[in-house]
Amino acid sequence: MQPAIQQVIRALAEDGRVGALGLAEHAVNAYLEGSPSAGDRALSLDILSRDLASLRGIAPHLAAFIGRVETYVSGLARTDLPRAA
Repeated sequence: MQPAIQQVIRALAEDGRVGALGLAEHAVNAYLEGSPSAGDRALSLDILSRDLASLRGIAPHLAAFIGRVETYVSGLARTDLPRAA
């Protein structure tokens, strides 16, 4: 069984290696690939955003890294918004 996405992001943030943000973005994309529909993807993005906010509260020393992941996730959410006709 794979670890929860927030555990992966926390481990990457704590490790602090070069390229950790790219790995976190890849983990987010892999997490979202499990969403079979646009509605499921939107729900997954919302859950992920809440999990990241919770992680920020639990590990405030990782706030900068978590903030960059949150920015990436919010960019994905914006591209998923339906366009007005």
